[in-house]
Amino acid sequence: MTTFDPKTCIASALHAHRGELRRYVASRVPPGEVDDALQLAALRAIEKAGNLKDATRVRPWLYRIHANILVDLGRKKASERRLLEALAHEPDPGENRSEPVCSCSVALSRELNANYAAILDLVYVAGMPLAQAARTLSISVSNASVRLHRARAALKKRLHDHCGIASATGSGDCRCAEDGCCLA
Repeated sequence: MTTFDPKTCIASALHAHRGELRRYVASRVPPGEVDDALQLAALRAIEKAGNLKDATRVRPWLYRIHANILVDLGRKKASERRLLEALAHEPDPGENRSEPVCSCSVALSRELNANYAAILDLVYVAGMPLAQAARTLSISVSNASVRLHRARAALKKRLHDHCGIASATGSGDCRCAEDGCCLA
C-alpha cells in the first residue's frame, strides 16, 4: 500500500498537464504575463498541497488554483489602474513651487536611505512624474507612492533636526544659510 503524498501528486500533475494549463492561462492573460501566472499558480499549488485530499481530484483542483491566481492578478491590475488614474488627477509634486527651496534639503536627502534618496531625486530634482519614476526604479507605482511619502517624512524630520525648519520650502527660516553648513 502506497501513501498519498500531495506534493508529489501535484508536481506530477503540473508536469503532465502543463500544456493544457498553459493554454488555459494564455487564453486569459496577455502573452507576456503567461509564465508569471503559471509560476504563481504552481507555487500556490505547492503551498496549498495539504488541502488536496484526493489524488483523483488533482486536475480540477489545479484548474481552481489557476483560476484563483488569474482573479488575483486581475484585481491587482484593476487596483494599479485605479491608483494611476488617481495619481493622474493629482498635481505633480514638483509643480507650482513659489517659495525657494532650502539648500539643506538636497544635501540631507542624499544622506537618507538609498531608496528614499532615489525617489526624491527622481521626483523633485529631475521632475519626473511618479509613474515614470516607478518605472525607472523598476517598482510598482503604489510602492513608489509609499516610498515617496516615507522619504518626505524622513526628510522633514532631518530638516527639523538639522536646521529647525519643517519644510524644504521654508528656507526663509533656515539658519544654515548664515552658518554655511549645507552648501550644495
